[in-house]
Amino acid sequence: MNDKDDPSVKRMADLLRQGATMLADACPQCGSPLFKVKDDIYCIKCDRRIVYANSEEEVEAEAVKTLIPELRVTLINKLKALNEVVDNETDTEALTKLANLMVLLLQALHKLENMGT
Repeated sequence: MNDKDDPSVKRMADLLRQGATMLADACPQCGSPLFKVKDDIYCIKCDRRIVYANSEEEVEAEAVKTLIPELRVTLINKLKALNEVVDNETDTEALTKLANLMVLLLQALHKLENMGT
């Protein structure tokens, strides 16, 4: 496959036409040029956002900040699925276990929401 057939090269060209800036920096993972789109920096080939950090603490903080929305969606989806199971459950012992699990998920969601503020 030559560069013309590489979908990431086509996406890079499209981004440049839309006003993105190609940076002199390369992706630490694949070596592809990085692009600045608004206030974010992306590796088109890896299809991921790149964050510059001055310390390991900054890297961890940014990773948590990126992970919070994904965790929120996961917790909400688990609560929805659990709600459907609870609707169909009649055994008291099973309902108690499901209710406890639901409370734990809600507590986790509440803590997660507080982290985002």
